[in-house]
Amino acid sequence: MNPDLDFSPAPLSYVAALRGIRPRLPGDRFTYAEVISSDPARLVCLAASNPEGQFYGLITSAADKAKAEKLAQIREVGNVTFLEGWLEEHRMRAEKGTSTLPPLDYLSCDERQASLPEVERAALFALAEKKLLPGGLFAYGYRAYDKDDGALRFLVNECAPEMDAAQAGEFLTELKKLGVYYFANHPEAAAKLNQAIDAKMPDRFFSNYDKGTARSGSFDTVVALRPRGFVYAGDATIGMNYIEQAAPTAAHKLIIDCRNNHLYEPIKDFALNRQERCDIWCRQPALMSADPSELFGGFVYGITRARKDVPQHIKTESESVELIDIMTMMPLGIGDFLSHPEGKDFAPADVTAAIQILVACGLARPMRGHYQSAGPSIENPRLTGTFNQYLDKIPVTGERVWMASPVAGSAVAVSARDALVMQALNRVGLANSVSALLPELERLAKDPASAARVMDVAEPTPEMAVNMIKNTVSESIVQWYAYGLLAAA
Repeated sequence: MNPDLDFSPAPLSYVAALRGIRPRLPGDRFTYAEVISSDPARLVCLAASNPEGQFYGLITSAADKAKAEKLAQIREVGNVTFLEGWLEEHRMRAEKGTSTLPPLDYLSCDERQASLPEVERAALFALAEKKLLPGGLFAYGYRAYDKDDGALRFLVNECAPEMDAAQAGEFLTELKKLGVYYFANHPEAAAKLNQAIDAKMPDRFFSNYDKGTARSGSFDTVVALRPRGFVYAGDATIGMNYIEQAAPTAAHKLIIDCRNNHLYEPIKDFALNRQERCDIWCRQPALMSADPSELFGGFVYGITRARKDVPQHIKTESESVELIDIMTMMPLGIGDFLSHPEGKDFAPADVTAAIQILVACGLARPMRGHYQSAGPSIENPRLTGTFNQYLDKIPVTGERVWMASPVAGSAVAVSARDALVMQALNRVGLANSVSALLPELERLAKDPASAARVMDVAEPTPEMAVNMIKNTVSESIVQWYAYGLLAAA
C-alpha cells in the first residue's frame, strides 16, 4: 500500500467540494475502479473500508488477477472484483458496449512508479471519458517531469522564443519569484539567473535550458482531458490546493495572476518545485453548490496521529487555529463539534474554516462517517470486519500494519506495537492478554531489528508485556474504537 497517496473516495470528494462540486451523500452506493500496477492489497483494504461501494481492479495478467482474487477471498472481502486486460482492451470493450466494467463514480490510476506506454495512457483517458458518470472523479498520479529542472526547462522553451528584450527581462524576474524553492536547492542555477538579470542578458540564462525536448506531463494531461469533458478539480495531496500555504510567498501574486494562462499548471509545478502530481479531474456536467453545509457537512474529520505527535497550536501565514482536541480521540462532523461543549461558543462558518485549515495542514483528514458500536470494551474487544480479523492469523512484522477503517473509508496505519496488543486482546481479552502477547514478543526477539520497533529491551518479560499493554491501551483504545478497528465482543 502506498502511504503517501490517498485516492480513497472521501478525500477525493472533499477536494472536489473545495471547488464547489457537490459530493455524493454519505452512505450512497457508488462504483470505484483502480488501475492496479503493483499491490492489489490496497484496493482490497479500500473495499473493506467502504462497504457501500463496489470496487473493480483492472489488472493486466491472469496470474496477478488470480493472486488478487485469492487475497480478497482470504480476507473475505466480497465487494471487490478483478478484471484482466490491458487498458486498450478495456477501452475497446467499452466502445463496443461489451465491457463488464459498470458506469463509475471514481476511477484511479497511479503511474508515478511505473509509467504507462503512450497507447495505454490514451486508452486510460478514453476509458475515463466513456465510463465515468457526470460528476465522477478521475484520480491520476503521474510523473510530470523526468528531471528536477523539467518545469523550468518547459517554461523557458514555451515562453522565451516569443519574447522581446523587455519581456524577457521581466520573465527572468518572474522566474526568480516563482522559483524560490527550486533555486534554493540549485545555487549554481540561482547564480546564473542573478548574473543574467544584472547583465540584462536573458539569453545567457535561457541558453542553459533550450536544448533537447522540453515536455510537461501536467500540460499534456490538460490538453488530453479538457476536450474529453473534464475540468481540473484539485490535487489529491490536499495541502497543495492552498497556494498561500504550499507556494513561496514571493510567488503568490504571480500564480494568482496566471490563473487563466494556458501554462498555469506548469507554472504551479515550478513554484511548488514538484516533479510528480496527483490530479483529480471531474467529468462534466457536475452538480455544483455554494452552500458550505452541502459541500462539507457530510464528511467527518479526524486526526489519526497519536496525541503526543499533534501540535496544540497551528499557525498559517494569515490565521492561527487552536487544535480541536476532541478530534484526536474521535472523528467529528461539523454539526457534532457545534453540539459538543468545546464548540458551543463558535459559529458554523468559524468551525468550518478552522477544520479546513487543519485538513490543509495535513493534521485532520476528511472521512467517510461515524462508526456505530456498543462503546469501548476494555475487557473483551474484538477486531472488526473480516479484513482486520485476519490479523489474528498472521505474525506481525515490519513497522506498521494496515487496517480497514469503515470510518476513515481508507486504510489506517497501526504501529507494530499497537497491532501486537490488538492481536492479543482479540485472542484472549484483557485479563489473559499477557499470555497471548509474550510469545509474540519472544518471536520478535529473535530478530533484533524487528524487536527494536516495539521493545526497549532485548529479552521480553511478563512485566514488560504488562506495561506495554497498559500503556498502549490507555493511549490508543478510544481511537481504535472510534475508527471502527475494534468493537465490543
